[in-house]
Amino acid sequence: MTESYLFCSKIMKYFKLFISFCLIASFIPAFAQSSFTIKGTVDPAFKITTIYFAQGSFINNEMPKAKKIPVQNGNFIISGNISEPGPAFLSLTESLKPADPSEFKQFVLDKGLITIEIKDKLSSAKVSGSKANIDVVNYTAGQSSFMAKLGALNEAAERQSQLGIPLDSIIKMYHPSLKQAGQELINYQKNFVAKNPSAFISVLLLPEIARSSYNFFEVDSAYKKLDEDIRTSPTGIAIGEYITKEKKTSIGAVAPEFALADSMGKMVSLSSLKGKYVLVDFWAAWCKPCRDENPNVVQAFQKFKDKGFTVLGVSLDKERKDWIRAINVDQLTWQHVSDLKYFLSDAAVLYGVTSIPRNFLLDPMGKIIGRDLRGSDLDEKLEEIFK
Repeated sequence: MTESYLFCSKIMKYFKLFISFCLIASFIPAFAQSSFTIKGTVDPAFKITTIYFAQGSFINNEMPKAKKIPVQNGNFIISGNISEPGPAFLSLTESLKPADPSEFKQFVLDKGLITIEIKDKLSSAKVSGSKANIDVVNYTAGQSSFMAKLGALNEAAERQSQLGIPLDSIIKMYHPSLKQAGQELINYQKNFVAKNPSAFISVLLLPEIARSSYNFFEVDSAYKKLDEDIRTSPTGIAIGEYITKEKKTSIGAVAPEFALADSMGKMVSLSSLKGKYVLVDFWAAWCKPCRDENPNVVQAFQKFKDKGFTVLGVSLDKERKDWIRAINVDQLTWQHVSDLKYFLSDAAVLYGVTSIPRNFLLDPMGKIIGRDLRGSDLDEKLEEIFK
């Protein structure tokens, strides 16, 4: 299934800033354009006669095409139009992935005059005049200590793996520290957004902040405090629409009601399970990550079923026989429903499920209190509830 909104580990696969947002818009309306001019100077000792420039977008992950720009007497000029700040790239080769990273420079393009000074290598060129780029530089500098901490923990965990320590043991050793370090980074991001409502990067950070807690009401509040020109930019509008869409299955929202047939054809409504903590688990027999996760759900079900916890499995299978076989093979002894419509399942559409596994944990009143709880996270959440 094609996702209108896709989040990934970088702003764009070719734009390597420490931000976890990548937005793909299925439809981008026309917006007012502003002009930009880049004036570059090159130190005479850095003998180049040609430079390549490419202009990208935060709402489209297509690789931009590089334009050949002449360098004459140590100067070059690039001009054009943009509807909002976006990623830009300079390279000494036509490829945006040169073998030598010193031959590449990335920055954030903004309206108005931007100056670029190249003194020795392109990667260390000084960019001035772009407020959006300055904000990104400031954000990146501020988060460096948090990224260093996360990096050190990951490297330590990798060393343990190379020593042959079992994965389960490594997770137990490092999961708490990684979780805490990740939360410290999120807290930094929240503070940055609150203190920088006019920074374009602030709106880009909101999906990552939302993904950390799945509290889209909180993120919506932060979004509404951003400057109007940020919110009404193409990316700002797209992110606002995403937040609005996700609020219906946000932490704190009442889970949307649905009813589907079980394996015997009997209709089962979500509301019929009120009074218990319910994990609404979207999965399918054909989904390997789902099948790999099933033992964790089985363990949680067996551990907490007598304390008021249950699972409602919502299959996105197409074939009934595959669905039933997987239930039996994986020993999934809770209620199961499906309309065998793949990702067009009524429940999947209602909950905005475009990839699986996905799950939503509901309290006895039907309010969502957890999302995408996998592995030890599900057990930890239930331990917290039933302690």
